[in-house]
Amino acid sequence: MRAILFLLGGLVLTNIVWATFFWHAPAKDKSQPIVNPATLRGQDPWMVTEHYTVEARDNTRKSTLETLGKPWSSFCSAEGHKLLVGAIDYYYWQRSSQLAWYPKNWGEEARPYIIKVWATADDNRIERLTRETYGRGYFSLDELKLSARSSLAETLKRERVTAKPCSG
Repeated sequence: MRAILFLLGGLVLTNIVWATFFWHAPAKDKSQPIVNPATLRGQDPWMVTEHYTVEARDNTRKSTLETLGKPWSSFCSAEGHKLLVGAIDYYYWQRSSQLAWYPKNWGEEARPYIIKVWATADDNRIERLTRETYGRGYFSLDELKLSARSSLAETLKRERVTAKPCSG
């Protein structure tokens, strides 16, 4: 598990370095089309860095599913609970950030694309397992960072917490 966390940390660090030193913001003038190596190949403009982002999304899904697949009783230990909250936090932060970032930086034509790539069978499974784990009382929205909490609140708004499994 520690290796996965180091991998995720490395991916985040790679994204930060890429954004800081190599990535250039697209032109704000909407009358001018975006020209970059991807558009020169006939692809959508966001495809210029998409191969990096695909791998990060896949790793985020994999580690979140691994965490949510653990026995529920493991979430009652301090370490298990921290792992659960951290995995949910990271997944929903990544997802909501990309859902906001793509249209903002690449234009509204990027919105359907990014919505589609965050609607895989694994994403649906993560949502279902998150609802079940929340409904069984293994975490609360207040434990999550604001960035994840706001996007997850919509998913959990119809869920009722039916138990407090770790309270005794």
